[in-house]
Amino acid sequence: MDFLKSVPGDDPIVVEGYFPASPERVFSAWTDPEAVMKWFGHGLNSLHSATIDLRPGGAWRFVRTKDAEKSVGFEGEYQEIAPGEKLVFSWAHVVVQADGAREATPYSRVEVTFTPTGKGTTVRVVHSAVRSEDARRGIGGGWQSAFTCLAEILAS
Repeated sequence: MDFLKSVPGDDPIVVEGYFPASPERVFSAWTDPEAVMKWFGHGLNSLHSATIDLRPGGAWRFVRTKDAEKSVGFEGEYQEIAPGEKLVFSWAHVVVQADGAREATPYSRVEVTFTPTGKGTTVRVVHSAVRSEDARRGIGGGWQSAFTCLAEILAS
């Protein structure tokens, strides 16, 4: 299933899909660290860890890989939260070396809306202000994979 709705490399990146679950259940899949660990990433159960402080100004961090040398993941801050309806947060790709040195991309913006549709929910992600075309292509592919995994988790 193709969830990517924007042209690869374009800004903003738009991803949209229908999920056979209530807006509340889908919203929970985005905001409960245990649920996020199951679907976020390029495959099922592909995160090392997920932490979420679900409040405006609260931080989130998803670690994709971690070893003795470094951790690689994503982080940001929640800007707007409307349970079952909308999430808005900042986003950066972050590498933290074992000595604490950090490398991070400039923050971009992610807006996620949850719209009741029949017996399920349409989720629309608009990921904007990603500075390079290569990064937009990578992020678009990442969202496509994540939505595929989310569909599998919510269908079970």
